[in-house]
Amino acid sequence: MIPRIGLGTWPLQGDEAHRVVAEAIGLGYTHVDTAQMYGNEAAVGQGIRASGQDVFVTTKVHHDRFADGTARESAERSRDALGRIDLLLVHWPPRGLPLARVIEEMVEIRAAGLCRLIGVSNFNRPQLRAAAAITEIATNQVEYHLLIDQSPLKAVADELGIPLTAYQPIAKGRVFDLPAVREAAARHGRTPAEVAIAWILAQNVIAIPKSARRENLAANLAAADLTLAPEEVATLTALTRGHRRFVDPADWAPDWDAA
Repeated sequence: MIPRIGLGTWPLQGDEAHRVVAEAIGLGYTHVDTAQMYGNEAAVGQGIRASGQDVFVTTKVHHDRFADGTARESAERSRDALGRIDLLLVHWPPRGLPLARVIEEMVEIRAAGLCRLIGVSNFNRPQLRAAAAITEIATNQVEYHLLIDQSPLKAVADELGIPLTAYQPIAKGRVFDLPAVREAAARHGRTPAEVAIAWILAQNVIAIPKSARRENLAANLAAADLTLAPEEVATLTALTRGHRRFVDPADWAPDWDAA
């Protein structure tokens, strides 16, 4: 099972990535998320080893690696840098390639013992259905926060039995401007970030917030212990309408609205 809260590491680099990862694990994080695209796997691996703890490690194969035929070789490099891979994701659905070929290559990587679980990231509804028809998909990691409505994707994921993982869970801090978030934080004596993350966890979505500051790392982790009342969850959920995505690269993004 994937730990329900983890440490996101984009865009941490070098010594800072090493320090933050080791510090976060020392605070109690049991899940660390990175990617080949981030360029920090070596530093993240150093932080994990420095912690001396056994944690759940997620990384992602760059989508270009499927086009140039180096997906398995790159997974081997990621494994060597990180020490282990528990969950390996396809990082954005590769354009111009049959999806079945991509997922089958991931199955081969798993069969070779380079990871325990495989999943996807930034897949839309038809892509998620197609992937799930081929093999067991551990998660679909997507942008998920109070400023966008991911309920259509969540419904399909629930139907398929695939948990979503939320990156950008606090929407670059923009959720702090929402009065309902600030009011809930005041009622519970918690930070607005904790409320935003607790809302995600209340929907059985995994969250991977990122921070380089110890106090924020601790607060984000503490969100796992915050239980929002059903009416608070409903009030916050009603906010997720009509907002834009923060991560929407024209060269990589799928048709988000495809049904």
